Amino acid sequence: MRLSRIRATTALGLLAGTVMWTASASPATASGGAGWREEGHFDTQGACRKAGEAGVEENKWDEYKCRPGRSANYVTLWVRGGAARLAGPAVG
Repeated sequence: MRLSRIRATTALGLLAGTVMWTASASPATASGGAGWREEGHFDTQGACRKAGEAGVEENKWDEYKCRPGRSANYVTLWVRGGAARLAGPAVG
């Protein structure tokens, strides 16, 4: 009988951890067009910056930043504005 309580307590602890992790991650994914979005992954910081600057010059997005990816093997390009902003209804 005691083993069942231990399993139940462990399961509830894991469930609580999962719910808390999901809640903390959701604002970043639910930010929509106004926030930062992933645009690509690059092998080097220089390649990421070059792509980010090219996107700004071509008015694809307003600003960019290069951050380490989920592993040490790549750099992620994050962008904000631009195409997502232009997707709304035209004002005229």
